[in-house]
Amino acid sequence: MTDGWKDKFVKGFALTLLVAVLVGGLLVAWPTFRRGQSLKRQDAELAERIELKRAEIAKLLENQNRFKTDPDFVEHIARQNRRVFPGELVFIFEDKK
Repeated sequence: MTDGWKDKFVKGFALTLLVAVLVGGLLVAWPTFRRGQSLKRQDAELAERIELKRAEIAKLLENQNRFKTDPDFVEHIARQNRRVFPGELVFIFEDKK
């Protein structure tokens, strides 16, 4: 009879120990798992920002090349910045607010 009691105790203790190890492992691993998810999210956000900056750079390079090859574009930008040809008379009307 006592052998049965000892076997049940050992099996119960082993099962309890196994459950405790698994729960402890989960408690230790959970913050690392959450940190990994956070880093993946940050990585995705940074990759998106990098793509936006690459598109912005491409647009700037396109405009830079247009300055070299498109005189109408140069004149358009100059007019936006209120530049005029020598001797040209310009009237500027500004809204008073």
